[in-house]
This record gives sequence, structure tokens and C-alpha cells, in this order.
Amino acid sequence: MKINALKISTALVSLIIGYAIVHSLNPRKEIVVTEKKLAAEQFEFTNDNEVTLDCVYGSAPYEVRFSAYQRPKIKQLGVNYQRAFCEKLPSLGATKITLDFIDQSLRERSVALKFIRHQTGSPSVEMLVSGEVINESFQKGIPQGLIQSRLDLSQAGFYTLVIEFGGGVVSDNEIVRIPFEVGVTL
Repeated sequence: MKINALKISTALVSLIIGYAIVHSLNPRKEIVVTEKKLAAEQFEFTNDNEVTLDCVYGSAPYEVRFSAYQRPKIKQLGVNYQRAFCEKLPSLGATKITLDFIDQSLRERSVALKFIRHQTGSPSVEMLVSGEVINESFQKGIPQGLIQSRLDLSQAGFYTLVIEFGGGVVSDNEIVRIPFEVGVTL
């Protein structure tokens, strides 16, 4: 009986020592309390009267709503930057482009985006081919129906966003072209 009690005591002591070793090797996770701080420049879209419906491009079912938001370092006087821009973007610099794909069926389609800088306001397809590609991306699908791109538009001039649906050989109605001008006085 003494041997069994000794074995049990030894086992318990070993278990306690093992427990202490394991917990001493694991670093304690400190709980960090952080304060929520508001962004220095919070964006609130409050100008519903300035929303225009002419920012929709393409034809059904390939309709896309285009919106551009700017937070430039140098702002034009008298320009309200708390609104979405469409065809004319007033400033150079950081720009967030938002594309809203209206038709639900487009959400499973792959989409290629290509931002092209060119010389004239209404470019032909040939002029777009010879233009300068400043950014391009590919999305396998659009589950939320929304794509956002951030660009640093460093040169004033004419741009076109070319959106191709399907990935691969596409027909002309599966291509949406969105022209816009950057660095213009509003």
C-alpha cells in the first residue's frame, strides 16, 4: 500500500511540476486596451442633391456606376471635396474610384480593369490602344457588386477606364469605357 501511495504522490508531484513548466514557458498575453479615435479627416457623403444619374455607363446588363473621391494635398478654392466626382475630377493626387455593378448577374463574372491616359477627350479604340496604361487589375468575381481602386493621378489630362467582362475574348457589348478628365477647374 505504501508503494501505491508513493507512486501516486510521485505522479501528482510530476504532474504539478509539468504544469508549472508548461505555463512558465508560454508567454502571458497582455490585454491591451485601445481607445477608438476618429480619423483625422472623416468622409461623410452629405450632398445628396449633387448626385447625378449620368455617372452610369454601359448598357444593360453591363451597366456600371462610376464615382471618384479625392483628398488632394492642394485643393481648388470653392470645390466641395465631400462629394463624388464623375466626368471631371478637379485635382491631382490620391483618388479613390468606386465602381458599382448594377446588375446582380455580373457578380459571378470576371472583370478586367485598365486605366489609360491619352491625349484627347473622346478617344477612339485605336487611341486607347496607343495610350499609357497607368493601372490595370483583374477580379475573378465581384461578390459584393462593388470594386474600389486607389490611384495616384499625378498628371492632368484625359483618362479612360476600360472594363472588360468575362476574361478572354469578349464581345463589344461586354466592354464599358468610362472617360474622365483630371485637373480641371470646376
